[in-house]
Amino acid sequence: MRTREASFLLGISRQRLLVLLAQGRVKDAEKNGRFWEIPVSENGMPVIIPARRGPKGIWNKEIPTKPKMIHVNQSKIKGNKGKPPEELEPVLSVKDGERNDYGYELYIPGPCQIVYEPYKPAKCGAHLWINTYNSVEFIHSEFSPDPARQPSKQIFISLVS
Repeated sequence: MRTREASFLLGISRQRLLVLLAQGRVKDAEKNGRFWEIPVSENGMPVIIPARRGPKGIWNKEIPTKPKMIHVNQSKIKGNKGKPPEELEPVLSVKDGERNDYGYELYIPGPCQIVYEPYKPAKCGAHLWINTYNSVEFIHSEFSPDPARQPSKQIFISLVS
């Protein structure tokens, strides 16, 4: 497999994977010309060799079986009304297992699923959310009150009936 697919499976950035490859920490990976060829183990994942020192790595060891849940918190949107920009709370929440990250703008690479459950809300009380198995990248975790700021990535969705 190539670096882009391996980084998505591992849940790390492509740049971080390239550093691990350069350090020789991806098991049996070989460089063929300009491209890396990364083998996978029996469970379908590349194998990263842990470092001897420093913090423990946070890459995925197995293919995720439970999706990440992206939720827009409506109560925080209402609570932000009338507040100055420096007091605005982030309204986007990404729940990944026990971990919960917050931000103002994010990018979802690859496929995702939008779920609406009016009679069976999620544990957090949400009736509408997005599920994805891919790593999610926050573009802005700090609010920018600049009206001239353009989103760094725009995605347009076309609904076909």
